[in-house]
Amino acid sequence: MNIGTAAEQSGLPPKTIRYYEDIGLLRPDRADNGYRDYSMADVHRLRFLQRSRSLGFSVEECRQLLSLYGDKERESADVKAIAEAKLAEIDRKLAELA
Repeated sequence: MNIGTAAEQSGLPPKTIRYYEDIGLLRPDRADNGYRDYSMADVHRLRFLQRSRSLGFSVEECRQLLSLYGDKERESADVKAIAEAKLAEIDRKLAELA
């Protein structure tokens, strides 16, 4: 699918999708004509990135989570540790605000 369709299905603007590609979070295939060719797996990654970023995860944290997702031999505890660290950071910020 082209970037416009991927944008519609992921809820992200094409500019953000290109940015994620530029920084290596996404690697769509290229069609014979050189245009980006997004798969449903790419759309799922984009949806994950959108949700993670909206929850406050940094780009680097998202990179770590995607790396762990792609590693079939990883421990569930690795993903849990990142999520718990984010929760601790949010709790700390809430305490500062109070």
